[in-house]
Amino acid sequence: MKGWLKWVGFLFVIVLIILWFAGAFKRKITPGELKQEAKVVQGLVITTAEEVDEVPSYYTGQIVAQKRAEISSRLMGKVKGVFVKEGQFVKAGQLLLSVDAEDISLQVSALASQEKQAQEAYKSALANYEAVKKTYERYNALLKEGAITQQEFDQIKAQFESAKAMVEQAKAGIEAVRNQKGAVASNLKYANLTAPFSGYVVQKNVDVGDLAVPGHPLLVIETGPYEFEAYLPESLLGRIKVGQKYQIYVPSLGKSYEGVVVEASPSLDPATRTFRVKLSINNGQDLRSGVYASLVVPEKVKAVLVPKSAIIRRFDFTGVWVVRPDNTLELRVVKLGAERGDMVEVLSGLKGGERIVSEGVEKACQGCRVGG
Repeated sequence: MKGWLKWVGFLFVIVLIILWFAGAFKRKITPGELKQEAKVVQGLVITTAEEVDEVPSYYTGQIVAQKRAEISSRLMGKVKGVFVKEGQFVKAGQLLLSVDAEDISLQVSALASQEKQAQEAYKSALANYEAVKKTYERYNALLKEGAITQQEFDQIKAQFESAKAMVEQAKAGIEAVRNQKGAVASNLKYANLTAPFSGYVVQKNVDVGDLAVPGHPLLVIETGPYEFEAYLPESLLGRIKVGQKYQIYVPSLGKSYEGVVVEASPSLDPATRTFRVKLSINNGQDLRSGVYASLVVPEKVKAVLVPKSAIIRRFDFTGVWVVRPDNTLELRVVKLGAERGDMVEVLSGLKGGERIVSEGVEKACQGCRVGG
């Protein structure tokens, strides 16, 4: 009897263990769909795709200075001193550099000696002329008295005319040497080159010891006001007119300036099919020539614009992260058009007014929820 009860108890324990492993003693979950909680993404900047009727078109050009001077020497010689640096502001008349003019100084000294010799020759010719003149006057009186023959008088007259011509020749020699000396001496002032106006040294092409060659620019000085110069396409011919105001954007400075059209060519370049325009820039003291800039011309075009920072490019894929009405993210394919400064035109795939991620796109994920 006791053995039978022992086996019954053992089987009861085995059954309990089997039921426990089978989950008979656990609370059962009602069958249904398991809902996954969406991941929340923080740090996103959300903007709205902008639908506009007018878009800015950008035309590239460059900044030029109204006053610009290329400083070169009229003398050929070694540069003795350079007294300015690139980027330095100089005042009108300030000494910029000096060129060795020793050869010219020697030429001036030699011509000064020639001038003295010419003056001595003039004095000698003048003394001879005075002596011959007295003889000529005496012979003239004797001829009237019949004391000498006409032939004798003609000989003295010829000597007088020759002496007179020698005086004029000596005088002309003095003048010629003096003019030559003045011309050579005038080159000495070009040995010291000074600033023609106040401005900035924007280019320095010379160092001490270099050979200065006539016509070769050694320094370039410029000053404002500055202008914007560009060559625009044929489609804008007649539309850009003198006196009109436009914005000029300088990417390197991240700033825009107001410009007024001061020149607009009425004809096209037949090779490039473009025409030249110039705009004066107000308050452009921080500009320098050669800087690239863009002329902003508004155009009547319906378009959807988004920031460039919102665009996702992966190989051949181009898209944006769109924020759906339930505040979750969707990566959507878009087709892009022209770039408009910091914005880009969306031709398809996005409507104006839809919310998109403009910054923090690297944090976004499909189906994630936008955090606060």
